[in-house]
Amino acid sequence: MLKYLIALVILGAVCFLAMVIYAACVRVDKRDIFPNEDGSAPDSSSKSGKTVTVGFFSDTHGFGCLRSPSWIARHFLENHCDVVLFGGDCVHRRKVRRADKKMLTEVSSLLKKENIELFAVYGNHDWQLEPSDYEKMGATLLIDSWRELSFSGAKIAVCGVADNQRGERPWGHIPSDFSAYDGFRLLLVHNPDYLYELPDMSAKTSDRKAFDYLLAGHLHGGQVHLPGNLEFVFFREDRLAGEAKILGGPFSFHGYKGLISNGAGNGFLPIRFCARAEIHILRFHL
Repeated sequence: MLKYLIALVILGAVCFLAMVIYAACVRVDKRDIFPNEDGSAPDSSSKSGKTVTVGFFSDTHGFGCLRSPSWIARHFLENHCDVVLFGGDCVHRRKVRRADKKMLTEVSSLLKKENIELFAVYGNHDWQLEPSDYEKMGATLLIDSWRELSFSGAKIAVCGVADNQRGERPWGHIPSDFSAYDGFRLLLVHNPDYLYELPDMSAKTSDRKAFDYLLAGHLHGGQVHLPGNLEFVFFREDRLAGEAKILGGPFSFHGYKGLISNGAGNGFLPIRFCARAEIHILRFHL
């Protein structure tokens, strides 16, 4: 009996180690995005020829990210990102430690050497941080606010919406002047369940939506992803993952299009299974 117990303990330790190694293997997701109605590449008559490259990462969770800030920044720089966005949760469990601020501070410092701005939104773990904390980290915090950005003649608007901290606060809102912006509108929000706060546009193909493309995080792809989305059935209450079975990657829901990141870090433990950590290089063809 003892030898079976020992074998079971060894097997568990090996599986745990394998999941830690898997969590450290952060991938660089590179993709081209054509944000027209059907998501396909536009024909030559409608193509503007302008491209904006957006670096995107989320959910570093302090010590939960097993890649260094220099590794993350290097990929954004090598891929010539015009701007970098952070999707929230730079701290964990709302306890702010000095090391938690290291990620954004060092990433922004390396980006600024190439005049690349870093914008961020609150995650559900970040509410002890003040806008001044983000300023000290070198990031611009977007709280229901937006900025127009211009890169070699290509203009886009980036808006950040405040997270509801899992129901403890009201959701933020999209500014009306952002929705009316005459150009490409990129919305950044931590929790993709924000889509349930918006009108269903599935059947309203002729109406203009409040934004053109959404970037979000929070779900971690399940982090330890179980068959049948069991982690969202028994342990988490996230609606988009539980009801619509949308955990990560490009998606279309209620007439809206976007991408959900698995996150660069990890939550409760630095382990992953069938949900690889990632950062993103997104080339938007306008």
